[in-house]
Amino acid sequence: MRASPLLSAARRLRSMHFVPGGSQKFLDKALASNADALIVDLEDSVAAADKLAARLEVSRWMETVDFGTKTCCVRINALDTDLWEADLVATLRAKRPDMYVVPKVSSREDIERIGAVLSRLEKSVGRPEGSVTLMPIATEVPQAPLRAHEIAAAPRVEAITWGAEDLGAELGVKRRKDDDGNWLEIFQLCRSLTLLAAKGAKVQAIDTVYTDLKDLTGCKKESDKAADSGFDGKMTIHPSQIDIANTAFSPTAEELKEANELLAAAERQPGAFQWKGKMIDIPHLRQARRAIDRAVGLDIVEVAPKESPLAWPEGPHHGKWFEELTVGMVIPHALTRTVTETDNTLFTALSMNPAKMHLDYESAKKTQFGKPLVNSMFTVALLVGMSVLETTHGTTIANLGFEEVMFPKPVFIGDTIRAETEVLKVRPSGSNPDRGIVTFEHRAFNQVGDIVCKARRNAMMRRGPASKL
Repeated sequence: MRASPLLSAARRLRSMHFVPGGSQKFLDKALASNADALIVDLEDSVAAADKLAARLEVSRWMETVDFGTKTCCVRINALDTDLWEADLVATLRAKRPDMYVVPKVSSREDIERIGAVLSRLEKSVGRPEGSVTLMPIATEVPQAPLRAHEIAAAPRVEAITWGAEDLGAELGVKRRKDDDGNWLEIFQLCRSLTLLAAKGAKVQAIDTVYTDLKDLTGCKKESDKAADSGFDGKMTIHPSQIDIANTAFSPTAEELKEANELLAAAERQPGAFQWKGKMIDIPHLRQARRAIDRAVGLDIVEVAPKESPLAWPEGPHHGKWFEELTVGMVIPHALTRTVTETDNTLFTALSMNPAKMHLDYESAKKTQFGKPLVNSMFTVALLVGMSVLETTHGTTIANLGFEEVMFPKPVFIGDTIRAETEVLKVRPSGSNPDRGIVTFEHRAFNQVGDIVCKARRNAMMRRGPASKL
């Protein structure tokens, strides 16, 4: 089977995000992300003692989890173990996965060996032969890089990637990058061989992971460089890297506009021609069509012209725009609230929480507190609500989720709550210049100054109209 080299929405692989096999928490986060593909890992991220349990859980995922439009991949264990075939048997189901990631591939014969097993398994589950594709990691053993072109051209290969960690261990290197963050010569050679092999075989070239999770600037730099070189996507190991990869491997609105203009101009020309001071011929037109192919199914919107800025949002707002929120800013909130028995009883009933500690005075007398506790979910809801007026009222696009919620002290009926918010992080969106992500820490205090709740959350915030002019 030879996969189409066109980057349609069904097989766009800009970001291929690793999920440790068997970890429901990480799977749930990944499913909610913008990753084009998820790589459920049965190899390096799973300890030897947990291999069987992880395999069984991943088998269940393949049967029951809705991956939506994401390409579902499973990384099996290496062919030099006694685990890989059992991985295939356990995880290949009627609909999933779409692709297997194969580590430590050394030759085309390795791919053919896996393909033979897959053909038998596809038939047993009622799938067409060749419906499952492969992405080999082609540089993890020393004998593989110079065979990358043979590996990429093997049956079922849809994409090919490379890796530096295992190869570095095989070679006994002291480091993999220089002081400027650039790959050392041997690893850059492997990267280039992988790219050439992919393009020669007309399959997608996927760049390796960026391992410094805190260095998002370095991740962006490496992703942009890979995209400039011709790679089609990048593997990611932290959610913060996903949007960076998606942006790097997508055309900008300006690039898309220029590609369409170039192809329109080419329709009026019989051969090579000059356009915007450059000589244009077939390779330039091919590159323009590639940019348009990459944009299929993406929401790429041209920036509004300066003379007609968007009047957004309509109506009054009291919150702060993205550019007004700076790290370290502490915002006291004007609204305060005394918690009543009605608040606690109604919220607990609405949320169908039968805990006696909130509703039963007699039971509560026997606790260390001696009286009912206010439902903690009410406390955090009250805290976030009190924060809205001075932070996000009319200026937010979406609440992206909570990183941490803590309740250092209990809240009792009759307590009066005040709140403040601190801005912890701000990050412009890599794909939408009119917005950014802000991390807030909301803090609630009772009447004696004790912190009763801390909630750290991320919000997608709009830029102010003036900043978009």
